[in-house]
Amino acid sequence: MKKKGWLIVLGVTVAIVVLFVILSFTLFSLKHIEIDYRTSTQNIEMTDEEIIESGNFKKGGSVFFHGKKNYINNIEEANPYIKVINIETVFPSKFVVHIAERQEVYAVESSFGYYICDEEMKVLRIQEEADESLPILLQNKEVVAKEYEVGDKIEMAHKVNIYSAFYENNRPLGEQVALIEKIELFEEYDKVLKKDIRISKLTLQNGLVFKIVDDSYGLKYKVKMLIDVFSQYHNFVGKEITVRDEEGKETKVILTEENLKSATFVIASYYDKTSHSESECYFDIVLSAVA
Repeated sequence: MKKKGWLIVLGVTVAIVVLFVILSFTLFSLKHIEIDYRTSTQNIEMTDEEIIESGNFKKGGSVFFHGKKNYINNIEEANPYIKVINIETVFPSKFVVHIAERQEVYAVESSFGYYICDEEMKVLRIQEEADESLPILLQNKEVVAKEYEVGDKIEMAHKVNIYSAFYENNRPLGEQVALIEKIELFEEYDKVLKKDIRISKLTLQNGLVFKIVDDSYGLKYKVKMLIDVFSQYHNFVGKEITVRDEEGKETKVILTEENLKSATFVIASYYDKTSHSESECYFDIVLSAVA
């Protein structure tokens, strides 16, 4: 009886598997594909039909066994402005491709022109000459001599996403472009730590310069301080500050509108990270004469 019972169980199991396979390739076979836009489509020139065609979808196969990652790569390679958020399976036989438009965030300066990139540093287009259409100018000596093509992602050892830090502080791209003229990424020797520290130097559209020290730590909070200082920098006019030259000699200076415009606002974290959290930072005003 035990043997007969096992045969019955085995037979039922096989029947279920066979039924699943049959349903997978009939009822659950891929028949329909739709495009769903989650953002604007200003720079997406392909039609829905062309996007679907570029994905090289294999209709007829079971929706359970499709390689969605390959479809995503195919679509994004065909149009650099497209970012596929995900491909949703709608049972029994449909895929919905959720799409967002990549934004032009940075214009990365190089010997080959300007690489117009999104926040992920994907090259959306290449522009030979500078004009008013350029987004935020990004300068990094790593990229100057490297040649990229549309669709490539720019690789840099010094990776920092100023865009995301501003966005987390409720400053969308439009406000960022209106505020920031250029960003310079470089390293600077720190005499206390005795090592090179990563720097993001932002020149604003009104000429003010902010230097974020160690942009790999607490960037969101340093950007918040930048925004706060920028919103009230006029209040510093008439105040007395102490400045130091390279030899450490101190001088008292009354801040004027003019020397503020030529000053550098340095934003940094405290050296003692055991006593200060990542969210704690401070700023100094460094005049150009002693910078």
